[in-house]
Amino acid sequence: MARKKSWNDVEKQSSWVDKNFLISLSIFFCTYSILGWSIANIVDDWVDIINEQSIAIHLLIQQNILLLIIKLFILITTIVASLILSSPLALISFIFEESINSDLKAFLAILFWSVLLVFIFCSFDYFADLLVITSTNILLRIDLEKSNYKGWQIFFLTLILALGAFSIGVFLFNIFSGD
Repeated sequence: MARKKSWNDVEKQSSWVDKNFLISLSIFFCTYSILGWSIANIVDDWVDIINEQSIAIHLLIQQNILLLIIKLFILITTIVASLILSSPLALISFIFEESINSDLKAFLAILFWSVLLVFIFCSFDYFADLLVITSTNILLRIDLEKSNYKGWQIFFLTLILALGAFSIGVFLFNIFSGD
């Protein structure tokens, strides 16, 4: 006799998003490629602003080296910020660890959140970009953790993928922009 399955016997069905690591990887890759493209699009304006502000920098550093320095600085800053924000428990425990116990820690926490809110309200487009990057980092981190990667492996894999995707975005902009 066939036994009827009860609701306890039914295996937990996961969604198609849980099964497909390729989706989160492609979202991550596309996000960093688009970021590389957009940074490469505006970096010439930044070089002009820096050259106008300081003649000493213009004399010491050639323009193509200054372009490379700016791109690398933006890449490193973006990756470090997104990696820090993609592990929110470490950030929250660092900022709020026993913050109520001392007046100095409470003052620093209020100051931190005030500066953050001013940044969010004054430059919402940058905040939205950072939010999208952080979200894709978190999605990839979750999928890598499901695949039983260790913390340091996740960090280095995310770093290498971000560097590669950002570089491809900059490279594609330089090819298609006609420079």
